[in-house]
Amino acid sequence: MHRIFFAAGGFYFFVLAAVAQTSAGAPSSAPPGMAGAARLPPGEGRDATIRVCGKCHDAGIFESQTLDAEGWKPVVDEMAKMSDGTNDDFTAITAYLTKSFPPK
Repeated sequence: MHRIFFAAGGFYFFVLAAVAQTSAGAPSSAPPGMAGAARLPPGEGRDATIRVCGKCHDAGIFESQTLDAEGWKPVVDEMAKMSDGTNDDFTAITAYLTKSFPPK
């Protein structure tokens, strides 16, 4: 009987700790997974980039590439096949990335 009581109590404590862990911390304006979003420059299309691309990528993926519109478009088009963004999102993302991370 004691074993069942302690096992149930341990499980209850574990669940409470897990819930506290996931709800603790300051709220973030970026979705989970968009680490480094604060480093992205402001501009039209930034929010769509964070919302859509941030589900799989962190900001470093953009910072390490410098492409023109002809370079960004196929990259965004390929990612669009695996994303739930809209056509307007992808147009805004392409324009944002082209302006924010141009060729050097």
